[in-house]
Amino acid sequence: MGRSNREQADKNRQRIVDETAATMRGLGVAAVSISEIMARVGMTPGGFYNHFASKDALIAEACSSGFARSAENWRAKTISHKGAVTGTLKRLVSYYFASKPIEKTCPMVALGQDAAPPRASEGLSQAYREGVEQLFTTFADIAHVDPSCSLSPEDLVVVFAAMVGANMLAHSTGDRTWATEVERVLVTPHSHQASNV
Repeated sequence: MGRSNREQADKNRQRIVDETAATMRGLGVAAVSISEIMARVGMTPGGFYNHFASKDALIAEACSSGFARSAENWRAKTISHKGAVTGTLKRLVSYYFASKPIEKTCPMVALGQDAAPPRASEGLSQAYREGVEQLFTTFADIAHVDPSCSLSPEDLVVVFAAMVGANMLAHSTGDRTWATEVERVLVTPHSHQASNV
């Protein structure tokens, strides 16, 4: 395969992954249909197996891709924010709770049930576990570059879990109060814990 053909094949593969990741985050893994995904990216279903060994392989890769994209977005929205490092964790918390299109739902929230063993494939479960670790590492890295943040490693775990849990409750109940209240506690310095974020 020539270089230009290989580049086009790589672009096509990435389009399939991106479309699948958006579908999974917006509608869940059960909504992934190879024929529909391929139609949305302008390809025939028969071409799918030129790129992936199976639907499960695509779903695992789309999960990994969604987490990687989220980690990139977290860094882009916080650390590189006009070169400022003070307040990066507060910016991340505010960005995390900001309204987003359904296909950009946090992958930890969107895919948690679908990736839970034993019903998920091992590939999806592993991609999800690695993705959660990747986002926590990104979260901790952002906290560590922020001189105004003095949270201990244990407190970072609690704050991370509170963010994700509140976001999950807000999505599953349709009540943004969960997210709004946790964001307020973490961002507004009215308590000892919040003042360290």
